This record gives sequence, structure tokens and C-alpha cells, in this order.
Amino acid sequence: MINEIGMVRAILEKINVSWKWYDEKNGTVQWSFSNSSTRKISGVLYRSGYYFGNAFWPVYLNNSSFNTAFTPTNSTLVDKGVANNSPPLMVVNFPGGKSIVAFVFTLAPGQKWSMLEGGFVNGIVPEGPVCYTLSDLSSREYCIKYDEQQVKDWDSQTGTALKGYTPNPSTFLSLNGNVPADSPYVQLFRDQINPGKCS
Repeated sequence: MINEIGMVRAILEKINVSWKWYDEKNGTVQWSFSNSSTRKISGVLYRSGYYFGNAFWPVYLNNSSFNTAFTPTNSTLVDKGVANNSPPLMVVNFPGGKSIVAFVFTLAPGQKWSMLEGGFVNGIVPEGPVCYTLSDLSSREYCIKYDEQQVKDWDSQTGTALKGYTPNPSTFLSLNGNVPADSPYVQLFRDQINPGKCS
């Protein structure tokens, strides 16, 4: 009976996610998240083969226009309107001691929240979106060194000259949590994430 209750909770207590076009001509979609459960839930969005936020997070972090930072707590998202909403970053742990940086979505019971994402051009659309629920959430310091290739790729794709944070590596106080054991492990670049302060 306990196992059955646990399985039902795992099915019901999750963040539901969907997308629709916000501006199809310019390749912008609207992501919508909802928590229909009776408890606060934190999750990470996996779609199109990787986790949302992992691709270019050093650029997002270093440039204020993206309005994001590492969060030390699992505070619920504040709704500033779909065009102004931006989630925080966190360290996401996988089995085997592997970790990545990605956006975290924390919703209160019954909460709905939406945001925009661009780049869906030339017939590309989000594929297979699923929001994996995080467990064992806590906060600690990390020394994080990012792979500078992702900054070069960002500028090449966008025609900008944005930078990642300095110094690289830097120490961050961040929320961290575990994905379910069956979550796919994907790290797009060779970031180095180690517990503790940078020496």
C-alpha cells in the first residue's frame, strides 16, 4: 500500500508543461507551467534533447537583460508577466556524481507561470518537453568553471558580442537538487562544477 501511495504521489505531484507560439514569425514560443498538486514543487525542463538553461547560462548570468541569477532557495516564481518572466539558475545533480547548471521552476500549489523562449526558426519546434521533479533540495557553495566555447557559440549564432562572467571559475551559492534516476543526463558543454569555494 505504501508503494502504491508513493507511486500515485509521483504521478500527481509534478509540474505540467506545455508550449504554444507567441510570435511564430520571429521564432518565439510561450512556455506554460502549472502545479495542480497540493505542495510546492521544483523542477527542470527537458526538451529537444537538453535541459532549458544549460546551453548558454554563463551569458544569461553575466548580462542583466536576461534577469537571472543562481538562487540559494527554492522560492516560488514571481509572475511579472509572460514577456518579463525569467527563472533562476541552480545546480542539478544526476546519479554518479554528475551535475549541470539549468533553470529551475518552483511553483506553489495551484500556481501557473509562463515565459518566452526564442530561437525556434527554420521549422524547429520544441520536442518532447517534460518537467522533472527535483528532490533533496539544499543550498551550498560551488566553484564553477564554464566552457568558454558556449559564449563563442552564442555570439556566433546571435551576432552579438556578449561575455560570460569573470573570473572563470567563480564561487556561487546555489540551490541544488536531484533529478529522478531515470532522467537523461545531458551536458552540452564541458563545464566544471565542484562543491566548495574556488581556491
